[in-house]
Amino acid sequence: MNCKTCGKDLGLGPRYVLLDETQMCLWRAPDAMPEVNIGEAVILGYYCCEQHAIEAASSYLTLAGGEATWSNVLPIDNCGICKESFNTNTWHKVLTLSKERGHESKPEIINNQYVARFCQKCNPVA
Repeated sequence: MNCKTCGKDLGLGPRYVLLDETQMCLWRAPDAMPEVNIGEAVILGYYCCEQHAIEAASSYLTLAGGEATWSNVLPIDNCGICKESFNTNTWHKVLTLSKERGHESKPEIINNQYVARFCQKCNPVA
């Protein structure tokens, strides 16, 4: 696997993965983190560094007509395209930047950052 921007071999070390995900956040308790269900995840690219991944995310958002919101996992979020508030307890699209390591068939996720979330009517396609 190689960086989509510069071609560097990524090996098993830390790498950044840009994902187009369909998610639903199930909020069972008001003060607890939700259970995040992922319906589908499309890998948009692997990157050697955060800078390359963020540049790729920015290009993706430009094509989709959106902006990065760098949202957390919240019960209500604002769409990265139309800016309207929507409930994350429904299926919605998310542009995710995942930092991971290990073999690509069974990666260890170090952390996920959510570049932008999109409501059901603004549903960008990978």
